[in-house]
Amino acid sequence: MIWKHQMLSLIIFLLTPIILIAQNSTSWRIEGGITISHFQQQVKSNIGGPKEDELINNFEFGLIATGAYEFNEYFSAGIFTRLDTGERNMAIFDGFDAEGKTKVKDKIGGSYTEIWIGAMIRGMWKQFSLDVGYTPFGIRRDDGRSDLPSASGNTSDSFETHPTIAWLIALGGTIPVGSTLDIFIKVEYRVRYYNKRGGENLEGDINLGTQSIAPIIGVAWQL
Repeated sequence: MIWKHQMLSLIIFLLTPIILIAQNSTSWRIEGGITISHFQQQVKSNIGGPKEDELINNFEFGLIATGAYEFNEYFSAGIFTRLDTGERNMAIFDGFDAEGKTKVKDKIGGSYTEIWIGAMIRGMWKQFSLDVGYTPFGIRRDDGRSDLPSASGNTSDSFETHPTIAWLIALGGTIPVGSTLDIFIKVEYRVRYYNKRGGENLEGDINLGTQSIAPIIGVAWQL
């Protein structure tokens, strides 16, 4: 956690002079957006038959909030927070029973919640934008990952992001709907590694890597 505090202090140090010298800035821009995804796989003996046990069932809902200070027409800097919660379950197909119903085995999964808080830089051109963000604070509580304990065997506490590998890139565009209100659509890519659980290194000093691509839609206010 010491490294994360140092990185957060560095980000604040770098952003403060940018904001203070931004004499020609137009305003703050506040954004709020959501993302939803659902993926499911199942095996049936007959298409259109009754619902069977799924091989994969993943549902996720996310919220993102961003505050950025526009210090000229092309660049802004600010902070963001991101919350994702969902349910992920997986299993292996194991044939059909005597009644023709699907059988599965080796089930694994559960609910999860992930929280990010970080800083971002945004480039802007006309109605388009490109965000690059980093989080010194990212945690993930995952009930489906009891197979990745900490060094002391802890399988219930949250994972913590690696101090240097927790980044996002988002490309998007806006549609004006009022003098101070826009609708935006973005595609976000995130990459992160988790190397701790409950404040301890993962068993064997391994790293859990995660990548994701998600669409985001929301509204933005010009203050």
